[in-house]
Amino acid sequence: MGDCLLLTSPVRALKEEFPDFRISVVVESRFAACFDGNPDFAEVISLKKKSSAARLTTRRFKAIINLHGGPTSLAYSCLAWGSRIGTEQYRYRALYNGLVPALEPHTHSVDTTMSTFRWLGLQRTKEAPPLRYEVHVREAEKMRATMRDRPYVVVHPGALLATKRWETGRFAQVAQSLQADGFTIALTGGPGEESLVIDVARNVPGASILLGLTIPELAELIRGARLYIGNDSGPMHLASAVGTGIVVPWGSSDSSAWHPWGVPNRVVQNPFECNPCPGYRCLVADTPLCIESVAVDQVTAAAKELLK
Repeated sequence: MGDCLLLTSPVRALKEEFPDFRISVVVESRFAACFDGNPDFAEVISLKKKSSAARLTTRRFKAIINLHGGPTSLAYSCLAWGSRIGTEQYRYRALYNGLVPALEPHTHSVDTTMSTFRWLGLQRTKEAPPLRYEVHVREAEKMRATMRDRPYVVVHPGALLATKRWETGRFAQVAQSLQADGFTIALTGGPGEESLVIDVARNVPGASILLGLTIPELAELIRGARLYIGNDSGPMHLASAVGTGIVVPWGSSDSSAWHPWGVPNRVVQNPFECNPCPGYRCLVADTPLCIESVAVDQVTAAAKELLK
């Protein structure tokens, strides 16, 4: 989800300089709504299963840009007809028609894609624009009615990896402090994250629990919020795309490469020599010390600073 949303900034720059380009994006069906209504994309090729990718064999493009380099994305790029573009550090380099020079480590994902586009000929845009997610009027009205026009803060305690997940009890303490300042708390979670939301809600009486939201519904809920507080995850980048300020307790991943883009934000992170790491498990301790070290007072102070 985050990769999809981070792509919207460089593609916006590409369309501004080359408005006649017709840009298609290949995406897993569960994340296709990340591009819903975005006028920069002429086509969203949504794949539900790997077997459905066979329909790419009938397609022809002037250029096929693989932004990830993994085996699945390489397979997809080889199915369609066209010049394949990758980067120098990708495996199976002989299968590409052009290789973009590798960038310095810790370059932000948006800047990495912008560098690829500049190598291909993008010239006018010096800095990448903000991320983009179009307003969905019906969903916005629904979320406004749900929150009854109260000032609110969205708290999203989920993340894919445990090394990125701040403790639910700490999210609850931050939420309690913001409640005392007059804000309603809206708790959200993705599929499989219901227990995390419930754990927070137990200690935040009166919080609104919103589970099972579609991507457009979640986007409009966050767009209407005064602040978004959550881990390094796809919804964090959705908050960037709708222009809402973000506070994120940061764990194992590379904050230089994945921090919120183009909006007021506070990354609450403590220094560790082992950071960043792959994050599948902590390599130096039994539990992830990096995310555990982030204190409630640090996140609360960051949130209140942005809310001013």
